[in-house]
Amino acid sequence: MIFDLDGVILDSMPAHVAAWQSAFAENGVQATDDFIYLNEGALDRERLVRLISSDGRILPPEFFDRLLDRQRRIFREQYSLTVRLFPQAVELIDRLDQAGLPLALVTSSTFQVIRPDLLTWLERRFSVIITGDQVVKSKPDPEPYLAAATGLGVRPDQAVAVENAPAGITSARRAGLICLAVATTLPPAALAEAHLVLPDHTALIRLLTDFFQI
Repeated sequence: MIFDLDGVILDSMPAHVAAWQSAFAENGVQATDDFIYLNEGALDRERLVRLISSDGRILPPEFFDRLLDRQRRIFREQYSLTVRLFPQAVELIDRLDQAGLPLALVTSSTFQVIRPDLLTWLERRFSVIITGDQVVKSKPDPEPYLAAATGLGVRPDQAVAVENAPAGITSARRAGLICLAVATTLPPAALAEAHLVLPDHTALIRLLTDFFQI
């Protein structure tokens, strides 16, 4: 099993959205909350260039790097303490871990923005953790999920991914994984590329409990 982090295990997306909106506002950029949610895990330089250049502005590459750095700093300093583990995600991960199922984590976040206590919890349960700064191409490219499957020592078609955003679903499917989506941050219609869309963690627990007999 390979899990996404933000919006699947961590109830963190409102905090990330707020940090992005603060960073955007400081730099005269307008973006809707929906844009940020839909591009979760994929707000890299390329997407930022398209967003900001849509009004005709041409900005130097370093502007986009500063914007990314600023969002991370705002998140760490103002919002990281609001982040919590989804209680049902804790239940599911612990049950899978106790059953001996190999677990991996794929996230576009970096260790620097994951609170130390949460990182400790994750490292105790996931034998493989792939962060955004460990890959050349991030979601929706398949590289993160291919790296996770390699780390687990399994073929991609032997792994199942759990995601909550379009870029992550695309990444997992391009890598050859079965992808389940949980509608924690977006409506099911936005997650239609997944093999199966589940309404919440309760449905995910029920499905995986039956499948793995745990």
